[in-house]
Amino acid sequence: MGFLGKLKAPNASIAVLLDKGTSSLREPLQGKLDVSSSEEFDATEMRIEIWVTEWTKATEQKKVGQQTVPVTAEQKSTLHQSKNTVAGGRHLTSGFRESIPFSVSLPSNVPPTYRSQNARNTWMMKGVIGVKGRPDVTSHDMEVVITY
Repeated sequence: MGFLGKLKAPNASIAVLLDKGTSSLREPLQGKLDVSSSEEFDATEMRIEIWVTEWTKATEQKKVGQQTVPVTAEQKSTLHQSKNTVAGGRHLTSGFRESIPFSVSLPSNVPPTYRSQNARNTWMMKGVIGVKGRPDVTSHDMEVVITY
């Protein structure tokens, strides 16, 4: 492979398929990774990346001179990030296809999915094929609904 080939991810794909549309914090997140490749390369791992963000908005009335005006502040923070290996490294060849089942424990100290006018907790995930020396192959980011 030439130098330019090392600047781009391998010609492969990964998709996350969940067993259920909604999961609970009290149970593992289960599903499968569908992996395929149109190129030969070595994968270091197959993993699920999960991150949870919290967005809040607060408005208060401030007195400016003789007028009272609303002042709004928004804040976004990351409550959780994890990389969960679900399969070890392997050699992928052109035409490779595999469906890899996974079961990932969710952190119990992170709030579930929540939506309101002034606050939001969003759980996101993606599948990743780790590749040494080249960009990783990633699935689309997908939102996951997590309940208590």
